Amino acid sequence: MTDVLIPDTGDFDAWEKSHDVVLAVDWDGTCKDTMVPKWTRGFNWALTEIWPALKSHQDVIDATCYRVNMVDDTAGVQRFVALMIMMREWKTMGLPVPDLERFFDAVETVERTREKHGVATYRKYQARFGYDDSPLRWSDRSDAIIAESTRDAEVFAKCRDVLEGVRDRADLIVVSASKTEAVRDDLVNDGFTHVFRALCAQDFLPKRETLEGLKRRYDRVLFVGDTKQDVAAAKSAGVPVYLVHVGDEAASWARAERVFDRFINGDDDLDEIIHP
Repeated sequence: MTDVLIPDTGDFDAWEKSHDVVLAVDWDGTCKDTMVPKWTRGFNWALTEIWPALKSHQDVIDATCYRVNMVDDTAGVQRFVALMIMMREWKTMGLPVPDLERFFDAVETVERTREKHGVATYRKYQARFGYDDSPLRWSDRSDAIIAESTRDAEVFAKCRDVLEGVRDRADLIVVSASKTEAVRDDLVNDGFTHVFRALCAQDFLPKRETLEGLKRRYDRVLFVGDTKQDVAAAKSAGVPVYLVHVGDEAASWARAERVFDRFINGDDDLDEIIHP
């Protein structure tokens, strides 16, 4: 079975550059309908397994997980950042939350220094900040549940056709904050490995830094994402973004065909593109 190239951290020369234009494409929630199950029967269920004192508040946990990660301006934040936001909110509500402030100090440090939000990073900081491994066990348990919950998730209508239609005129790279192996499994199982030249996910660099690196290598870069966090990352990197709207994904991909075609041909005057 064909695989996809996974470059070493920060290696922007790992794949052959065939075009002056690159489309940097997010995966979860942009190409595939995985975000809703992740936050409605994945991360939320793992929360009450790892911290059983919250079990009697599962309804609140479920509602907050969905709102913070799918509805609010925080939608699309990295999982440990989301955990910090939610736990602090539940604390103000009087829920029996664990004391994770030492871990959250590490999360804020990673955010400030723009490091990768990977489990390896937080294991590295564990002794320095003095937290237990429960957040890391939550992350691992979430992944196990998500693997089952997203098994029947589908690629959005028109996504495959649109991307296959432009891959001979632009380099296509996956730019994702999700776990590398999870996205790789999707690309292999869904038959997308021939579409993308490389997978730059959690083990590569944060989205902003990946987009900055692509901008240095390519004359024109367009990021394709689905959240306000994606827009913020693109703007910070000085890269335009095409937004796949949550709840309107099929129509967004139908519109993308014309947008991508015109962008590849050098047209920047497109209402559908958000400029930095």
